[in-house]
Amino acid sequence: MSNRTRNTRRLVDAHNVRRERGDELRYRAVFDPSKPVTQMAPVRKLRDLRYWLSLPRVADLPVPMVGQGAARRADGSAAHGAPLPPPSNTGGKCQRTNATALEVPDYLRPIELVLEDGQVKIVQTRAHGWGDDLAHVDQLTFTVHEETCHVIAGHRMVADEDFISTMSLKLLQIFGFGVASKRPKGMNFYRDTWVLGQDDVCYGNLSFGGQRNTMCVQLTAVGCMAANSGWEQRLHDFLQLEAINPRLTRVDVAYDDFEGEYNVDQMYADVQAGLFNCGGRNPFVEKRSDWDNPDGSGRTLYIGKRQNGKFCRGYEKGREQGSKSSEWFRVEVEFKSVDRIIPLDILLNAGSYLAGAYPAFQRFRGKKAPERIQTIMKEAEFAFDHYLHYAALQVGRLVNYMRDVANWSEEAIVKSLARPGVGFPQRLKLANISADLGNRSFVHDYAHVDYDMDEFVRKPVEVEQIELPTTREGWKEFCRVNKTTLFDMGVSGI
Repeated sequence: MSNRTRNTRRLVDAHNVRRERGDELRYRAVFDPSKPVTQMAPVRKLRDLRYWLSLPRVADLPVPMVGQGAARRADGSAAHGAPLPPPSNTGGKCQRTNATALEVPDYLRPIELVLEDGQVKIVQTRAHGWGDDLAHVDQLTFTVHEETCHVIAGHRMVADEDFISTMSLKLLQIFGFGVASKRPKGMNFYRDTWVLGQDDVCYGNLSFGGQRNTMCVQLTAVGCMAANSGWEQRLHDFLQLEAINPRLTRVDVAYDDFEGEYNVDQMYADVQAGLFNCGGRNPFVEKRSDWDNPDGSGRTLYIGKRQNGKFCRGYEKGREQGSKSSEWFRVEVEFKSVDRIIPLDILLNAGSYLAGAYPAFQRFRGKKAPERIQTIMKEAEFAFDHYLHYAALQVGRLVNYMRDVANWSEEAIVKSLARPGVGFPQRLKLANISADLGNRSFVHDYAHVDYDMDEFVRKPVEVEQIELPTTREGWKEFCRVNKTTLFDMGVSGI
């Protein structure tokens, strides 16, 4: 297109736009909704430039106040008469039986979306103002860049053993345990994996090698429970102040109800009432164990799918530990970095994020998580009853025979059945209670050996002082003894 044609078209377009007076029916229908439109000009199939330029822009349209400050009529319109947009365009909800329409709580309203790696992700919401002491961190996985070890050590490293020993010492300062040994194979697509804590009681894993030069630390439920008190604050400070590119990839938060005021039946009733509906669709629900005829082995209710960023499970913890009459019920919410970002603040306020996960957890308002020592004692008590029950089934009849028929004393029976040197049952090992009661041998203790530097210092060589001759006969004798000549020594004739 030539410049002359382009200039001509611009003049014509500008002339046509100036002819628009602003009192057309189309213009009044869009910008002045209070005036009813009696006649509507027939819409032409072919739109010209004047029509498209006369349409209002999004920034110029009045934005209706939706929420607490907007007054709605019964028909869903605003008080000033302008129709409000629908809350969603999903085509409606699939309501469950006896489900009622619920208003989303205020603490679930602020949903923050951020852009990370070219993708829009949700920042996990938190119930502000309550729930801080409601739950505890039950499982944890985080990654840091390998350059974090350079920051910790204060110098650059090359060998993998230096990276592992440096991180082991840092984990000891945070949790109270470090790296114990190396696994035969790597995990989670990492080349190598090391065991945290000790071999018989695994507190977690440390993986390194590949995966964009990152290091992955996994803490199991046993590791979170056995770690030294206050590890959440120390880990938060480390990830925020020292770590390079830190990222929480999985955090499990749990709430324990020892009295059973909230049980699996009530949780399923909340599902039916829509109290686990956060995004407009009812979640996927799965039941485990025999719900029609409970046998005491414990029932479990899963809400959501494991591959999603948020997954909830509620189960009868006491019966799962072996006590068929226990009312101990546990609720766990598993957050993963799948289309969402897990803030570091979850380490300090785990209960607030549990409370903000679903509207159903609003019933926990005002409750607090039990003390850690109380949870440990409960688990040990149920574990002891469990082992005692099956030990009586295995050797009870033999003990009766040894006592009643063979006339063995109780001391002799115990001595004959004991196995010295093999330790305690897995669930009753003292390392489950505290990391200080377990193995204290870590790789950073023997990775660097302190040598005596004096052994490697070269001692100065003492040069023997030789008295040179001053006469011709003396030089001849000196040359004969040292097997050389005066010419080789550069001595002129005397």
